[in-house]
Amino acid sequence: MKKVIKLIAFVGIAAMSLNGCTGKFEEFNTNPYAPNQGDPSLLLPTMIEQLMYVQQNSSQMIDQMVGTYGGYFTLTNRWGGQNYDTFNVSDAWNVETYNTAFTNIYSNYFEIENITGADGHYYAIAKLIRAAVMMRVADCYGSIPYSKVKDGQMYVAYDKDKDVYDNIINDLKYAVGILGSFGNNGKPLAGKDHVYDGDYAKWAKLGNSYIMRAAMRIGDKESFIEAMNSPFGYIQENGDNAMMDCSSQRNPYEIASASWGDLCSNATIVDYMNGFKDPRCAKYFTKSKRDKFEGMPAGNASFSKEKVQGYSLPNFGTESSPAPIPVFVAAESQFLIAEAILKNWVAGDVKSYYENGIKLSFEQWGASGVDAYLADDTSIPNDHTDDLAAFSDYDRKTQVKIAFNEQGTTEQKLEQIITQKWIANYPMGLEAWAELRRTGYPEMNKYATNLGNANINLNIGALRLRYPYTEKNLNKTNYEEAVGWLGGADDEATKLFWGK
Repeated sequence: MKKVIKLIAFVGIAAMSLNGCTGKFEEFNTNPYAPNQGDPSLLLPTMIEQLMYVQQNSSQMIDQMVGTYGGYFTLTNRWGGQNYDTFNVSDAWNVETYNTAFTNIYSNYFEIENITGADGHYYAIAKLIRAAVMMRVADCYGSIPYSKVKDGQMYVAYDKDKDVYDNIINDLKYAVGILGSFGNNGKPLAGKDHVYDGDYAKWAKLGNSYIMRAAMRIGDKESFIEAMNSPFGYIQENGDNAMMDCSSQRNPYEIASASWGDLCSNATIVDYMNGFKDPRCAKYFTKSKRDKFEGMPAGNASFSKEKVQGYSLPNFGTESSPAPIPVFVAAESQFLIAEAILKNWVAGDVKSYYENGIKLSFEQWGASGVDAYLADDTSIPNDHTDDLAAFSDYDRKTQVKIAFNEQGTTEQKLEQIITQKWIANYPMGLEAWAELRRTGYPEMNKYATNLGNANINLNIGALRLRYPYTEKNLNKTNYEEAVGWLGGADDEATKLFWGK
């Protein structure tokens, strides 16, 4: 692992901009959407990156290591024996998903709140980002401090499980209303926004898409329908996809796999896609040293790093031509609506949205053959056999197919929807892990080892992360209250309230 120390000077720059704000007095007081002091656009880029990390160390510690629970990646380094996929991760690593988000969001968020007087488009986009990032944290740990966090006050009472998501959804609704109404007032974040280059109409669509995701997670039918029917729209086509531009940096998945040898493709997704004869395989993975798509099973306790360097790697460009990283894609919206129809939340044809999701994913990745893929009613995911490094075989139980089974049970249809959603959401490991715990799909390859203290079901894996030791030590009373809400021990085997 490469340790990179990130020195952020945005707050200092913002302070300098405050000293010179009188030069922009007319601009900020004639635009109804602009703040009346300073220029917080210098603070927002650091916040935006928290949606999906480009910085290589944060990406590895969070989106890759914790994201391995989503079945997309396997860690090919044992780092002294304490790892997420053997469920005995060190306290020092376990804090990263929590503390990185809190540190990198809130210092700038409250600076923007102060500059803007908690009003206007800059505050709205900061509020959207904060909500989306903290949903990632809540998905991992459960109840977290949210509504009571104030400037300079991080160690506060937690919001209780569902209340976290309700407050997140309300903040997203606020942001969508401001950003969606911005109209043709220019692009104040142009050149500083590595997702949409300052296009607030697209940010509003992203906000509604996040609401649909969160509402589905917690069963909030009303908020889902409101976002789906919003006049500001949601992400429906690939031109609106939220993609994180790596800019001048290398893609972190490419560098962790191709340069460091710390990451390879996971056996679960490769076995599924090989069984489905999925044309996206070549877009997602490189070929193994045996000239085929091969993924490595997760959770083996001890192996030499050199032994596992021949598996397929995630295919995210090259050092000189890094691929962007998906944050939210149109295919997911279609699968969310397919599930909403299945739940009788909204009217419509489940099959149409299911197939639209697959078509959009093929289009996004530039893969051909979608019509034949949709018609395939015989292929099923592969078992795991003939492992490159001689790790254990896995006999898969699922018989899920691609062609939509209109005569199937509700549960069979749900498995089809979530399976294809999981494939389409690659490489968003944290989201894949959340959906696995919410629905029970897809069927993961069994983890090899549990070296931790929690009673982990190796067929499923971790159900949450334990709270950081910093909360236990520095926010003890509030931490203990939050643990009481869990309904179980503060460990990786306790389900979150929305877990199946």
